[in-house]
Amino acid sequence: MTTPLNCIIVDDEAGAHLVLDHYLKSFSSLTLSASFYNAIEAMEYIHSHPVDLIFLDINMPGVSGMDMLEAMPDPPLVVLTTAYSEYALQSYRYQVVDYLVKPIDLPRFTAAIHKVFRRYRPLTPAQQEGNTAAPPPSSLMLKVDGEVIRVQLDSIMHIQSWGNYVKVYTEQQVYLSPVTTTEIEQKLDKLGFKRIHKSYIISLQHIQKITHGEVHLNSGVILPVGNTYRRDLMEYFR
Repeated sequence: MTTPLNCIIVDDEAGAHLVLDHYLKSFSSLTLSASFYNAIEAMEYIHSHPVDLIFLDINMPGVSGMDMLEAMPDPPLVVLTTAYSEYALQSYRYQVVDYLVKPIDLPRFTAAIHKVFRRYRPLTPAQQEGNTAAPPPSSLMLKVDGEVIRVQLDSIMHIQSWGNYVKVYTEQQVYLSPVTTTEIEQKLDKLGFKRIHKSYIISLQHIQKITHGEVHLNSGVILPVGNTYRRDLMEYFR
């Protein structure tokens, strides 16, 4: 293996970060790309960065390690690191590579890494050529009330700026999420959504008509089109 695996640590204890970071430095085939003290920040990082291996704690405030695994449909390889042994059986339903009980010593950590390398199967050049165009995502992960939930993109009608939050209006309900309009716009770029105002992003598939500087959605909602965004919106339909 010539390219090191990109690893991240997700654990709410500073001591665990120090131990794992120290052990990882013993392996030239592993690179610690980032460290996180909560699952939500880690999931945001995984959304936009390549990660091959996660060292994941189970008991964390808010979103637990198990909640994080449940929220990811296709997670990277995972080695669980925990002070509790009673979750071992439950954890293997998520196809984790290994389960390390704290305090973790170097021989046990090394054994887990050997399991990682046996499990890891990088793409061959031929497979890489056939996978250059990955299918676009069909859903969006949102932080809502301290949890991470999956929202299907085709159910989102429009998004409204709400201070340091956004309101995501779907066909079923409205979600309030602590993310800026600009951040969520970047996540939805080229996925059938357009910014039409400093306060609004709309789903193009839910547009009924555009008239007199307004967008009429299928839901009956009428939203203003800002001067800055009007030309880009109209050119999209030419």
